[in-house]
Amino acid sequence: MSYEEEVEESMVYTEGEPNISILQNVYDRAKLDQEWYIESCERAYNDRRNIWPGKGDDLRKHGSNAFPWEGASDMEVNIIGERIDTYVALLSQALDRSNIKAFPTSHASVAKASVASLFLKWMCKSYIPDFKRQMELGANHLLEKGIMVSYVGWKREKRTFLQTVTLEELQVQMPALVEAILGENTQEAEDFIANAYPDMKRSRVRKAIKDLRFKGVAEVSIPRISVDCPIVHSCEPDGEIIFPSYVTDPQRAPYVFWRTFYTAQELEKKVATEGWDRKWVDNAIENLRGVDSNEMDTASDRGKQNDLSDDNDLILVVYAYQRLIDEEDGSEGIYCTAFHPTTEGYAKHELLNGYDDYPFIVTRLNDNQKRMYETTSFADILRGPQYQVKTERDSRIDRASIATLPPLLHPAGHPPKDWGPGRRIPYRRMGEVAFAPIPQFDPGSERIEAQMISQADKAVGLDMDNPLASVRQQFIVNKFLDHVKDILSLAFKLFQRMGQDEVFFQVTGNPENQVMTKGDADDNFSIMVSFDSRETDPNTIETQMKNMATLMQIDRNGRIDVNKLLELLAAQINPFMADYILQPQQEAQDKMLKDVSNDLTQIYAGIEMPARPNGAEFAMQLIQSYASQPDIAQRLQQDETFAARMQKYAGQYQMMIMQAQNAVTGRIGTQEANMGGVSTQNIGE
Repeated sequence: MSYEEEVEESMVYTEGEPNISILQNVYDRAKLDQEWYIESCERAYNDRRNIWPGKGDDLRKHGSNAFPWEGASDMEVNIIGERIDTYVALLSQALDRSNIKAFPTSHASVAKASVASLFLKWMCKSYIPDFKRQMELGANHLLEKGIMVSYVGWKREKRTFLQTVTLEELQVQMPALVEAILGENTQEAEDFIANAYPDMKRSRVRKAIKDLRFKGVAEVSIPRISVDCPIVHSCEPDGEIIFPSYVTDPQRAPYVFWRTFYTAQELEKKVATEGWDRKWVDNAIENLRGVDSNEMDTASDRGKQNDLSDDNDLILVVYAYQRLIDEEDGSEGIYCTAFHPTTEGYAKHELLNGYDDYPFIVTRLNDNQKRMYETTSFADILRGPQYQVKTERDSRIDRASIATLPPLLHPAGHPPKDWGPGRRIPYRRMGEVAFAPIPQFDPGSERIEAQMISQADKAVGLDMDNPLASVRQQFIVNKFLDHVKDILSLAFKLFQRMGQDEVFFQVTGNPENQVMTKGDADDNFSIMVSFDSRETDPNTIETQMKNMATLMQIDRNGRIDVNKLLELLAAQINPFMADYILQPQQEAQDKMLKDVSNDLTQIYAGIEMPARPNGAEFAMQLIQSYASQPDIAQRLQQDETFAARMQKYAGQYQMMIMQAQNAVTGRIGTQEANMGGVSTQNIGE
């Protein structure tokens, strides 16, 4: 078999063992093919942060290439950086205030749709660790480098920690264990400790018995943290994650490489928790630590100062993800191999159960070309205006420098020995010592700068006077939120296939406790993550809230859920305060029942009580039920003062109901038409 055939066989079909030498060659070729994109990202990185060759700390030009003179202005201009930072803030706000909804795709999933929507919201806030920070990193990558890549996986890990215990402590907690340790039957003591501390290995159990017998103190392994949740990692598209350069659809790629670095401690942990090869890890710790610290493959790495980089303790690990086919029946699977580009062997090779596609979500800022890496970034769009604004500012600063201290004209070979206010300057003829002419001020420079800034704002949708600005903003917001939607879809699928049977949770803005069950692993939901960029305007939010409340006046069939409307309006004002003040519906009714019952008890005892500030209709129902009791009805007829107190108390609630009704009456002139208590107003419309 030729080498080409061997490569095709290894990269297409499943084998018992991965061919590491072929993976290393493919990795090197893919990394080399991506070099042009890495260089463009390096340029974007430098432009955003105003990094250029020869830049001085004093923002002045120095050296033989200084123009127009030594010490001329070399100012920073943040046209690119300011607009990227603005959009990162906008996208972060869009994520915080987005509406996340899960729509059922089958009859079986209808009942779980509402809980799934809340579960997805809770995923963003709490379930996925560090989710907000990873999305902020991804937003920066999307705007600066034109591509956003996120890894979505599932982490299941049981972490154990060493803890010191003494015989005195064990005597209080488990006296039978101390008796077994101090006894002559060592096997019984080992079994006792193994049952008490099931995460300890037998060798550590025997050592603990020996230490407790002779020293009275020992170290035992105790589980404290158990991780079982989805994880999301934002990958830098310029070197950390490597797709083939010809790829148009990332999920159709034959392979994907993910470069990452680990400490020696992390590799040791992977041997214990993930089954990595012990021999490979020992070799990596001994021979590969710090070897790849100078391999600066990402633009951000290249832009760092070397004296601030201290990664000599890190070990490079490359994950190779492959979509391989079984030759016997054509079944496909996603395989992952962990290896190093220059050493033999591998740390682990496994089939990723639960994954139908690669665990990477990819979004481009502009889909104006077919290939994945052929995209544009904010740096590409704004580079021209930034350079022009820098030129105009440098020219005005240079003119101001000349105007402050113009060049001095003096006779050849006879410069003034001293110069300054109050100095005595000798001269022979008037005018032989004088300032050179000052260049005239050019007002057109400021106009050009203003035009360039306006052009930059228009290009990225930040020109608020342009009616298309909100459309451009919404386009970018939708790109980002579509990426979040795909992340949540994959994370939810992993929960169905790998998560706990049920999860208890609660989300801000909804005071009810929720339970999400795993259910069928193939249940699907159509997930929507949306945000209107106009909601950043307080006036727009206020108008929407008023219009939503106004709908109550025309809801003749009771289709609006008042409790949900209240939650929505409160969450718009402040979601955290809403979560604090809003009660679950049943809890609110129970509290209202208790409060009104207490009020009626006080009224029965002869004390007048005011109406509660809300819940008038529910209170009137309680009052009517209370008054219909035979003994209460008899006292109302016989005791006028008691009847007066009851009438005043009920009257206050009736007034609240009337005031709400007046809002409708004021609109139509009379009370609503009704038949048998059912509104027939506008029934013919």
